[in-house]
Amino acid sequence: MHADLSNLLELQKVEAEISRLNAEVASLPKRFQAIESKLAHAKDRVEKAKAAIKADEVAKRKYESDIKSQQDKIVKYREQSSGVKTNDQYKALLHEIEGSEQEIRRLEDKILETMEDAENKDRELKAAEAALKTDAVIVEKEKAEAKALSAEDEKLLHEFRQKEAKLRRGVGEDSLRNYDRISRHRGTGLAEAREQRCMGCQVMMRPQVFADLRRGDVVRACESCSRLLYYVPENAPEAGPKLNTTVEKTWMFLPHIGQRGVFAVFVNHKGTAQMRTFDAETGRFLEKHSEKGKNYLQAFAHQMEHGRELFVDQAGLEDEKEQLPTEALEDLRRQVPQQADQTPALGE
Repeated sequence: MHADLSNLLELQKVEAEISRLNAEVASLPKRFQAIESKLAHAKDRVEKAKAAIKADEVAKRKYESDIKSQQDKIVKYREQSSGVKTNDQYKALLHEIEGSEQEIRRLEDKILETMEDAENKDRELKAAEAALKTDAVIVEKEKAEAKALSAEDEKLLHEFRQKEAKLRRGVGEDSLRNYDRISRHRGTGLAEAREQRCMGCQVMMRPQVFADLRRGDVVRACESCSRLLYYVPENAPEAGPKLNTTVEKTWMFLPHIGQRGVFAVFVNHKGTAQMRTFDAETGRFLEKHSEKGKNYLQAFAHQMEHGRELFVDQAGLEDEKEQLPTEALEDLRRQVPQQADQTPALGE
């Protein structure tokens, strides 16, 4: 792997960790707030239970005061009854006395209800106080853990930032500038190239680009998402290619074969890789090679590594078994001098 890519790959991991730590540090105030809120909720339960008990005590005293008032009325009515002169007046006083006695019984029932409710409230208060005590211990522990995590995060951030600075110094200026620009736009600056596909955007790449990446001595960018690409040989699939009935085809100019080079078409079809070559001057068919259970990237990697990809109208080259059509041959030949200037490798 190119030295810049190796350092950038490590840099991307370090910066991802820095981003994670920054997010964790930024979330700590909210975490402290949530911890304090838990304790505040427990305290609120205690205060509400105390307020409810106090309300029952106030109500009980009021009922007792009302009973005293009714008892005073009864005493007064009985004193008045000894001085009444008519039977109607006496009955009226008895009626008032009965009314006060009924009110006293009602108030006494209220006092009993209040006392029972007070007992329940007292149990709720004790439970709330016990929960508060437990929560206070838990909260103090969580606060201590959060503070320790904050301190550890700050320490790690300092270490990772030093490592980040060191890695940046080890990357070429152009590569680093491209990496930073792409990272700001895409979130990540690098993506793995695997099975001729950019794993960042999942777009297939041209065979020549993939061959360059496999060689490992240049820095190239994905033509779709612009991420810098790196190739990991260990991640290449061990199994053979997936067999299918579709036809995949690409054309290349191979300057290292013959005196003037050849045009070659590489084909994947039904689990077989084929390479057919044609004379670059006459378009005459030269030879054919086939390998089963492989795709052309695996079977003819060496030939493709030194080739130059050509862009052709595939529909115009369906009958090229023995001879390339004149128009197609001229189109292929026109591209050969231009290929050296196309798609330069970054950093070359």
